Parts: sequence; C-alpha cells; structure tokens
Amino acid sequence: MRIYSIALRNISRNKRRSLLSGSAIAIATFAVVFLFGYIAGILNDMENNLFTYMSGAVRIRHSDFDRYERLNPMHLAIPNYESLLAVVEADPAVTVTSPRINFPGRVPVGGIGSDEKVTIIGSGIDFAKEEFYQDYRRTLVEGRLPEAGTNEVVVGRLLADSMELDIGGKFTVLSQSGLRGSNAFTLEVVGIIALPVSGLEKTMVQIPLDTAQRLLWLPDQVQEILIKVNQKIDSPKKVAERLSRTVQSSVPLSVLDFKQVDGMASMMSLAATIYDVIAVIFLLLSSTVIINTTIMVIFERMKEIGTLGAMGMTGRQLVRLFFLEAMFISIVGALVGIAGGSILTGHLGRVGFSGMAKALEGMENLGIGSIIYPVLNFKSTVLVFVYALIVTGLSTWWPSRRAAKISPVEALRQA
Repeated sequence: MRIYSIALRNISRNKRRSLLSGSAIAIATFAVVFLFGYIAGILNDMENNLFTYMSGAVRIRHSDFDRYERLNPMHLAIPNYESLLAVVEADPAVTVTSPRINFPGRVPVGGIGSDEKVTIIGSGIDFAKEEFYQDYRRTLVEGRLPEAGTNEVVVGRLLADSMELDIGGKFTVLSQSGLRGSNAFTLEVVGIIALPVSGLEKTMVQIPLDTAQRLLWLPDQVQEILIKVNQKIDSPKKVAERLSRTVQSSVPLSVLDFKQVDGMASMMSLAATIYDVIAVIFLLLSSTVIINTTIMVIFERMKEIGTLGAMGMTGRQLVRLFFLEAMFISIVGALVGIAGGSILTGHLGRVGFSGMAKALEGMENLGIGSIIYPVLNFKSTVLVFVYALIVTGLSTWWPSRRAAKISPVEALRQA
C-alpha cells in the first residue's frame, strides 16, 4: 500500500481540514520569525546607540574623570589628542573614532525677568569625522550640519520643540569651562536631528569641536575619544587592552571597553536575557497552537481510522500515514509562515517599526529607541522551521499511535 500517495490524497481531499492545520502552523512560524527579528533589532539598536552616543565600543578618558564625573571636571581633559588619534586609528580593528567634549549647560528661556532655564547636554564634535561615526543621513531631519569654527549648532528635535527653536534661531548657553570658571555663549541653530533615543533628543546639542575648545577654554584638548571596532577582527575588550599598552599621553589615561563603562553592558545582558525568556515563552505558546490543532484533527477522524483499519491497514501504517500527512502540511505551512515573516522583517528592517513604541516607554536608560529596525537572522529562521517540524511530528505521533490501537469496530462506534 502506497502510504505517501494516500497521505497526499487525504490532504487534497480534505482541503478545509488541511488548510486549518497549515494556517495554524503558518501563523505560529510567521509570528515567531518576526518576534525573533524584532528582539534582534532591539538588541542591535541598544548596541548601536550605546556605541554611538554613550560609551563607544572602547572609550579613552583621563583616568581621574570617572571618579569626579558628577562634579563635571572639565579640566580633566586629554591634551594633544590628535597625536593620540593617530595611534588609535592605526589599530587594525579600529573602524572609526570620535573625539568629543561633553558639557552640561543651562539655557535661559521665558523672556526678560524669567528664572526658567532648560538643561541641555552639549557635545563638541568633529563633524568631518562624525559623519562616519553617526548616521546623519537618517537623523538630520532639517537644515544642515554646522561648519567648523562657527557658533552654529544642531539640536535634538524634542529640545527644539520645547524651546520653540527653528532654523536660524539663537539661544545662549551657560556652562562651566576648562578653567573651572563659567562662560556664556550664544549659538545659532542650523540643523535639527531626530535621535533614536527620546531622552537624548530632549537635551542634545552638538557644536563644532574647535568651537567647543574655544568657548570652554580647552585648546587642543578633548574630554574623551569614543571608538568603534570591527568585532570580526577583534573584540572591544582585546582592542581596549591593546590600546592601553600603546597609547601614551602627558596625563594618565583610562582605556575601557563598553562592558566596563557604567554598567551599560550589564543592562544589555539583562535585556538580552529578558528577551530570550520572552522568545522561549512565545515558542511554547506557538507550540500549543500547533499541538492543539494537530491533536484535534486526528481525534476528529475516528470514523476514517475505523474504515482504514477495516480495510486491513495496520496500526503502524496508520501512525505512518498521519505522521506523513502532518509533515507535508507542516512543511508547507512553515515555509509559508517563514516566507511571510521574513518579508515583513526585511521590509521593517529598512523602514523601521514603531508599533510597539508605547511598550518600550521608560526603557530609554537601556538605550532602546522608539523606532526599531528588525534584523532577520538566518540561523534563527532555520531553527523556527526545524522546531515547527519537530513539534508537529511529536504532537502527531502520540494521538495517532493511540488512535491506531483502537479496534475498527470501536473506532466506527466512537465516530
């Protein structure tokens, strides 16, 4: 008896039943593929924001800066940083560097006589280098980047909204200087940026590095150097260890990889663990859908089982028949679901997905942006396909074996 032919005939003959089983598998695999891509996008977003705006993959600072960071020790800077950059950029794993001066400031608002002030976090950066370090093609939503030597500035979109600033608008910043005094300077808005983390967008101000050095009395100095690395060549930890041996300066330096900076890595590890648990729970939920559908289909076919048994089909042949039917349906359903999930994930990976922005509110400290770009992973996609086949096979084997042990007369009576 040709079991394969009978299995295919049963599938085509009972189109509604086959469609029900296949749809359950397709929906489950579709959802899991998208969820895995979304979780990978969140973790990728966290790492990218961490490396770009917070700590870099590797960070170089004055060794005493972290100890007094809350006191804003502007005087603890790195002198003659350009010679240091030459050594750093010669490392084969270093892809791009970002020398910066970070300065907190207060901006008076509300007109004459008002005591209201807005807190900003300013960054003096080399825009020629930063175009390669930050993705201004995506974040610059209005205007242009500042020119070197000018008092031009780009501001976060939410900060511009709160201060009612447009292109060409001006505001004055009060900040501490490298001489441990204070200084006030007026900046002109030439660009507005939409940063991925709303907490940064509410406070971020970026000015040319040479302007920051002049206004903050830090000639030829920077506060920190952030570094991105090619992790296919070396890990950030190994790069940090190597640079700590090779870089030299007239001041003591601290060279740390991102896992050593302010516990950021522990937050990333915690988030990764949480999302792995969510993924496992979702896999289990999708398994129940597949299992329930498969078991229901088999136990509803008691009359057919009795008929086949009366025609001389053995219990082993019945188990094999139902197993083959389930496998054929599972393969098609899983392929359809994976194809749909992959297409959706790939599309949202290009345009971004903000449908779960509300659920991610309050997670800005983890560096998670409001717009996530899902990442399609080939290994996880294959894993979902194999997992769907295994679950279907296991959920088919037990009820079909149990049903095969029922005598044809009893099966026909139950039907």
